[in-house]
Amino acid sequence: MTPLLTADVFGWTVRPVRWRRARALLVVVAAIAVLSLHVAFDPPVECSDAVPCGPDWLNAVLFGLVAALPVVAFVSLPVTAWLAAGFFTADAIWQVAHPGLASPAWLTGVDAGLTVLAFVTARLAPPGLGTAAEMWAATTSHRRPPKPGHFPRYGLGWRLLAVPLLLGACVIAVLALVEQSGADDRLAAAERVTAEVTGHPDEYTLEVRLPGRASPVRITVGAADEHPVGAHVAVLVADDELYQLVSEPYDTSGWLSLAVLGAGLAAGCLARARERSVAARALFATEQPATEVYVWALGGRVAVYATDARPGEPALVEFFALSRHGSDDIRPGILFGVPAQRHWCAVAVDGELLVPRGPARSGRFAPAYGGPAPDPDLDDPGTVPDAARLPLRPEEILALRPEDVAADPETVHTHRHNRFSGYAVVLASSWPFLIVLWRLLPVLPYWGAVAVTAPVTAIACLSGWRLLLRPRVAWNGAGLSVVGSIGARLLVWSDVHAVRADRHGAVTIETDHHGAGLVVAARGEHALLPRFLSGDERTGLQLSGALRLAAERAAVRARERVRDVVSLPPAPVAPPAPALLYLTWAAETLLYALLLAGLFDQ
Repeated sequence: MTPLLTADVFGWTVRPVRWRRARALLVVVAAIAVLSLHVAFDPPVECSDAVPCGPDWLNAVLFGLVAALPVVAFVSLPVTAWLAAGFFTADAIWQVAHPGLASPAWLTGVDAGLTVLAFVTARLAPPGLGTAAEMWAATTSHRRPPKPGHFPRYGLGWRLLAVPLLLGACVIAVLALVEQSGADDRLAAAERVTAEVTGHPDEYTLEVRLPGRASPVRITVGAADEHPVGAHVAVLVADDELYQLVSEPYDTSGWLSLAVLGAGLAAGCLARARERSVAARALFATEQPATEVYVWALGGRVAVYATDARPGEPALVEFFALSRHGSDDIRPGILFGVPAQRHWCAVAVDGELLVPRGPARSGRFAPAYGGPAPDPDLDDPGTVPDAARLPLRPEEILALRPEDVAADPETVHTHRHNRFSGYAVVLASSWPFLIVLWRLLPVLPYWGAVAVTAPVTAIACLSGWRLLLRPRVAWNGAGLSVVGSIGARLLVWSDVHAVRADRHGAVTIETDHHGAGLVVAARGEHALLPRFLSGDERTGLQLSGALRLAAERAAVRARERVRDVVSLPPAPVAPPAPALLYLTWAAETLLYALLLAGLFDQ
């Protein structure tokens, strides 16, 4: 059976969760845009005594479907596609039934486009793990996992959530229909009178004076401004104190929209449960990559390590098993499946099959691979070393830039954030604060608005300069100079305890055993900004790898007593901000002041 090596899984493109949700976000944005177009361009509905606005159940279904689209998109894209198709069909039927209120032809085409987009998005396969993973899957051994004696009911939580949603939707729909039927019967026998509008307690309530009554009564309407004070309106008066305008009869059809929304969510939950069940059963129904691994299984928690894992290295993946395993040490086992996030895996260890509760997650949450420490720098030789201090693997060195791998200790390497993306962040970072101020503050005179926007944009520019725009790191074979987010230092390599990088691109250069050090920003592995905005900037892993490689080579030269004539790189002097940054601050301040001064509202 093929052993699973660290090099086998190196270079796999594991997208974070936000990339999975990008498809759902696309459908959400499209649904909101379509709804906004309908609000802006649909003919207005006018209510009159001759043509009253009675209950419109099909219109309520339309509102429920379009309200369900943005919510269900994050639960199940296939169900969202069918909801979009239902919205388009119901809208077409409604327009045929109400030709005088039909939407423009182009807007109906937009509805059809939303349906097509939803189906295409639902059918798009999620991004793969890359060519390295495909080559591994093609060359590794395959075996069918042992079938568990009792196959669990996957997706039970989603089903339990769907049941109250579906029951609630049914109850709301039934109550709305019953209430509307009763109100219709009462209004059929009501008396029609003419009343005078005497006040507007709020925007949805009229206060009217009925003939023969000393005190006024209140009636709920769609818009109180359509009935000015002093106007006369026709009112239906029932014996049980039910008052309704003739043009706006009693209407409970809006509750049906809430019922449709609940039913759509229930359908999405059931589809999500079925999706989990199908994925879990597929793991045991077909042949899967079968590899030898090391396994740490304690209770229901299972961590999987490569067969060449070194003490201190993180696990490849981790999942939770249905059965509990009593061992608390690392043992050899057999992995069935692909060791990547959101993939289903099972492990056989000590003759016991550990069936997963759900897909695997990142191994960074699991304990590091244990064992005796080969690192002579550690005080306690029985402790587990830090993965950030382990020598780089050959595949990690190959992933670095050629100039960073060059062995000449005299060469000075530098790193700085891409300027284009840095200025983009500076320009965008102040917008949320200015939008909040625009909503909270009254309209200001222009120069008063300048006084408000100037410090906000100054903070954005200063933060962007300190974190993104100024040069950050320079290093060679002797040491490195660092301009961190806070502080700057000139260090020899023996002063560097460890170099760490997270998946967001932040690189921490630790200078003691307690984790203190300097933080430098680099490009994340899956940055939100497009690649063309980041240019040829190093990722956080590339920068940390280059620094670790230089530190390793310096340690080798020190152990071999090689006398270097290499001088330290230039001292970390923070340069003054460029004129372009000051121009950006001035332009932002004057432009955003127009927003607070209300000039865009004119």
